[in-house]
Amino acid sequence: MNLRQIKYFLAVVDSGTFLSAAERVHVSQPTLSAGIKKLEESLGAQLLYRGSREATLTVEGEFFLQHARQAYEKLELAKSKLSNCRERVSIGLINTIPVEFGAGIIQAYKNIAPTVLLEVEVGGAAYLADLFASEKIDLLFTTELGLEANFTPLFDERLKLVASNQHSLAKFENIDIRSLKGHPFIERARCESWGEVHRIFDRYDLSLYAVCKAESDETILSLVAANLGVAIMPERNTPYPVKFIKIKQLDVSRTVGIYTQPNNESESLKSFCEVALEMYNKAPLILLPEAC
Repeated sequence: MNLRQIKYFLAVVDSGTFLSAAERVHVSQPTLSAGIKKLEESLGAQLLYRGSREATLTVEGEFFLQHARQAYEKLELAKSKLSNCRERVSIGLINTIPVEFGAGIIQAYKNIAPTVLLEVEVGGAAYLADLFASEKIDLLFTTELGLEANFTPLFDERLKLVASNQHSLAKFENIDIRSLKGHPFIERARCESWGEVHRIFDRYDLSLYAVCKAESDETILSLVAANLGVAIMPERNTPYPVKFIKIKQLDVSRTVGIYTQPNNESESLKSFCEVALEMYNKAPLILLPEAC
């Protein structure tokens, strides 16, 4: 039994499925499953029932959970205290924003503060919001979530249709929303703007046939590139053979920015935010939507 295996177990408990847990801890599902199997073997007990849709705790799993979470948190704290005492900034990056966005700002910041240790956590909005609320991360790159904290907007992203270059809609620069009828659809799970998108679909009496559902943009783009269906997401620079198309009636955008802890007056954190703002103000990011 090791700390990583306990981390995998807790991720499954918190996520409900092996797939979601694997995405949360950034490993493949087989890797996570193998880790939990080794944990169960070391304990001599089955901790989880593997259902077709969700994983649930066994009686032994319930008992182990009572001790595992507390032990994991204590060990993580000890690990942190035993590490060298370099100044650090903990950063959360929502997984519906390209990692390249955060990486560009991190690179610029490291040029002026090479000794500061940056800890980056990538995950879903709810997961990162919980970490931020419990002050386990100092700064959060995300869309506006209504958190009780300081939010500095950086740019807006407009949603568009994305289709494979081989798709029949790829020949158009913009389309009527009713053109989507009958086309297989790939749904973007946990999209912050999805409720608004569905309201617009309902207004035009559209009921799209979803063939796949995924959370990360990388997965969405790979499925679209394979011509399994179309999707709606912010425009991205991507090597995948896909095309972003404006939908005339879909005027939905989201604001991307930075949340910072209101009681954190760290100079390193302030400098990091200044670098992000300076990068955006001096040269608009390539992620900005095209002018309408």
